[in-house]
Amino acid sequence: MKERLLKIAKWAVYPLFYLFCLGLFGYLTFPYDRLKDRLIAEFDRAQQKRGSGPAQRLEIDELDAYWFTGVEMRGVRLILPPNEVGSSSRTSAAAFTSGDAAKDGAPKPSVVEIDEAHARMKILPLLIGRMRVSFWASVFGGEVEGVVPMGKSGGDMHVEVSDVELAKVGPLGDILGLPIAGTLSATLELDAPEGKFNKANGTLEVSAKEVSVGDGKTKIQGLIALPEAKLGELVLSAEAKEGVLKITKMTANGSDLELDGDGKVNMREPWNNSTADLYVRFKFTDAYRSKNDLTKSLLGAPGSNMPGLIEMQQPKMKRSKRADGFYGWHIHGALKRPRFDPHAADSPAARGRSKPGDSPGSSPTTTARKPSGLTQSPGASEPAARDSDDQGSPPPPPPIQPPPSTEDESPEPRSRPTPSPPAEGEGAPPVE
Repeated sequence: MKERLLKIAKWAVYPLFYLFCLGLFGYLTFPYDRLKDRLIAEFDRAQQKRGSGPAQRLEIDELDAYWFTGVEMRGVRLILPPNEVGSSSRTSAAAFTSGDAAKDGAPKPSVVEIDEAHARMKILPLLIGRMRVSFWASVFGGEVEGVVPMGKSGGDMHVEVSDVELAKVGPLGDILGLPIAGTLSATLELDAPEGKFNKANGTLEVSAKEVSVGDGKTKIQGLIALPEAKLGELVLSAEAKEGVLKITKMTANGSDLELDGDGKVNMREPWNNSTADLYVRFKFTDAYRSKNDLTKSLLGAPGSNMPGLIEMQQPKMKRSKRADGFYGWHIHGALKRPRFDPHAADSPAARGRSKPGDSPGSSPTTTARKPSGLTQSPGASEPAARDSDDQGSPPPPPPIQPPPSTEDESPEPRSRPTPSPPAEGEGAPPVE
């Protein structure tokens, strides 16, 4: 029996050794250059199917193997044409145009550059029929890593972003129209049933430190450079439920700039087809507005009724101005091409008691309910009640006027009216 097993093992070694050599040499001699060209060709073909507008371009300097089930890339560049980052949205968002773009006569394309990245298929989940890909990338001066499900197998999705420099995120600066600086970290946890993100549940946590906009060099409308405005720490929290990512917190209270926001994102596939419905409000502090003569003329001096140059030069900035001094904007549409519109009213989440008929361009109002049977005096007009409500106190009640007396309520008998004498020729005695 023992000799038989040794004989079987002796003959089994040859095919096993052959398979091992086949896999090893196939791994070492795999034509990764051809694979790189194929990836670029497939990307270009997908762009052609999109149809309208200039197409994106993908460039890869080097592609190689990563372990046995993955690939590693270096020098990856995704070139976005100007309309992809929304040149019109950029103007709507901040109503700013850089001096370089104005000088060249046309906006420049944005480049998303990835220094190094790798991705591989996890082997153990494959044994139970689940496809999961782990990835890592060095991008924008920081790192992005995580694990995502593939196909319809579903499963948890985990993405972690650490120490990304906002100044290196080109598309973000193009959308805002002003340079932005700071360090961002984020964590995304999602559970996508059947691999569909439009049914996903989970959480998103974002924290950006030492955030600032403007650099004192980039010019607004090619004329004036906005001094650096410090936003401080930006905190964003969101919760996803059945494919709807609801913003539960978005705040920043910097020494120069304050920001607040809320809204939701309806997740779709692919992710850049997700639709946003966000409301963002920001305000320059009085300390920043009175910083120097430039900020006074640009934003308006505190306590002055004269509007700043921003509002005078950009009608959308003027329309976005709220009664509390904030500038309100509505960010909506697909994430791949969002739209920015002025919105001086409160968002639906914060509107509360405001009238449902409020127009987006009007300030938030609160209507006091009139008691039945009472009339409002001319002195207690609606604007006065609105101002009192904005200060945190309820509007004064209208004066009560006594109701007119009726015949049922009158304690005294009514005197009958004296009948008029009949006219001549109607049975009346002749007048002598």
